[in-house]
Amino acid sequence: MSEVFQAFTEMIQSRSRATLNYRPQANGQQERSLKSVMTSVRVYAEDLLHQDWDEIAERLVFAINTSQDTTRKETPFYLVHGWNAQSTLRAMSSSLKRGSGRQSDALAWRRDVNRQHEIALTMSKDYQADEKKRRTKEHNEALS
Repeated sequence: MSEVFQAFTEMIQSRSRATLNYRPQANGQQERSLKSVMTSVRVYAEDLLHQDWDEIAERLVFAINTSQDTTRKETPFYLVHGWNAQSTLRAMSSSLKRGSGRQSDALAWRRDVNRQHEIALTMSKDYQADEKKRRTKEHNEALS
């Protein structure tokens, strides 16, 4: 490890552990995090022309920051800031109550958006389950 990097890690009071280039298993948790990010980038970057990369990156960062970590049982955003992140939609509509006119229209809109969000989450979970089955099958076939 270079002296500059060692000085940097000491400055930010971070622990680091050097791993061998040809042995990524030694750094398993970080490698798994990187794999998750790369998979997410592939899913979000469906546009072949990549014209809206700035919007995709923003959504991707929000998705990663608000996904619950299986080890710590918290989101990365919560671990850094101490509170859960809210989407703009949730922050804008969280104070709506039942009412007449504009408020009831906004409440109906919020319910519809939440319903669509639940559908998207369900589809996402189904996709993840299908991918897990596919990878398991692929792995088992490779072992045979």
